Amino acid sequence: MTGVVWIVLGVLAVGLVVWDVTATTLTLGEGTGPLTRRLLSAAWQLLLRVHRRRGARQPRLLSAAGPLLMAITVALWVAVFWAGWSLIFLGSGAVEEARTGRPGTVADVVYFAGYSVSTLGVGDFVATEPAWRVMSAFASFSGLALVTLAITYLFSVMSAVVSRRAVATELHGLGDSAQDIVADGWDGDRFSPLFTQQLLQLPARLSSVAEEHLAYPVLHYFRSERSSASAPVAIARLDDAMLLLESAVDPRVRPPAQAVRPVRRVIERYVATANSGRRRGSADAPPPEPATDRLAAVGIPLTDPAELRGAAEQCARRRARLRQLVEDAGWEWGA
Repeated sequence: MTGVVWIVLGVLAVGLVVWDVTATTLTLGEGTGPLTRRLLSAAWQLLLRVHRRRGARQPRLLSAAGPLLMAITVALWVAVFWAGWSLIFLGSGAVEEARTGRPGTVADVVYFAGYSVSTLGVGDFVATEPAWRVMSAFASFSGLALVTLAITYLFSVMSAVVSRRAVATELHGLGDSAQDIVADGWDGDRFSPLFTQQLLQLPARLSSVAEEHLAYPVLHYFRSERSSASAPVAIARLDDAMLLLESAVDPRVRPPAQAVRPVRRVIERYVATANSGRRRGSADAPPPEPATDRLAAVGIPLTDPAELRGAAEQCARRRARLRQLVEDAGWEWGA
């Protein structure tokens, strides 16, 4: 009866890993598996607490967290998968030493299962029955599939991280703040055609970031060392700039709505797919509305401040979620 229990436990462990790996690597847009989700969320919240407590003394703590957490995730997959197959073979009682026929000990079975899963079996221990020999072959095939999926997923995530940081750096080039983005597009009499053209090109770049977050939710755990390469910071800043263009700038000089609204829509898509985490707190409240003093200083005609205030209230939920994205990435609003 004990052997049956071990086999059942082993099958459950192997099944859990298969479910987790499949949900994380193959079901794009569906999030991560139960093991990965709980591990990453718990570890990230712990790192965030340490980061906020130590602040400047640990500037690289979160920037190193993404690769570290992914490595831990893959190690967990392998460990649980290996343990599951060890339990299955241990419960079978069908592993013996090839040369002497001595029944395998627990350590021998774990050794046999590890070499079977890694497809590196050396033949010093074998399964005694044909059915369990077939199972050892199945363990090898499943182990090969697991390692292949994990490595492919890691390369895809790292490629998406580089792409996301490139977009953030590009957005940072538009200005260091929402006011800078708007003011730098003003030529003294109107918004320059080049600025309008830049706005028209932004949706294509931003949509790639949104879709990568949908495909790889673990991107949330990759934090850059510089705010200028942080996608949440750059997109939050851009959203405030669009708010200023739509609601603070006089309608007579605003860029065409066809240039501004698509950017807002893609930002909404990003907010919906980024899935910043489940933490609640200060991010439940929207950030303060963007200032307009620099816009006035460069001579941009402005509307009644009440219009900006009302527009900020209408999109308060989205701005609160953007703030949560920024803070969950370890940055402060306005960084």
